[in-house]
Amino acid sequence: MLDIDYLEDEAFESVEEIVSQFIVKIGDQKIKIRITKDANGHFQFVNSHYYQGSKRADPYIAYVTNFPSEKIAIMNAKLQIISSYDPADKNGVWIENDSF
Repeated sequence: MLDIDYLEDEAFESVEEIVSQFIVKIGDQKIKIRITKDANGHFQFVNSHYYQGSKRADPYIAYVTNFPSEKIAIMNAKLQIISSYDPADKNGVWIENDSF
């Protein structure tokens, strides 16, 4: 793992290192999970898709952003994926995350 301090520059607002990346499949949907680490040593996650059940106005999106370890970031990425998923909801949809 490189020391991301080498990328410090006043032109960059922030620098994050991609620590790990996974692909999971839930139902018929493949979802990518990306775990990053910032210059302060905090871990973040981003998922490629969000689930929106037919009875919800919006998809569930977790807004906690900084985690103390890669493991906790992965656990929260998983929670975001499965917490609102309902395989019995035939009208639920996966929405692509434009920020992935």
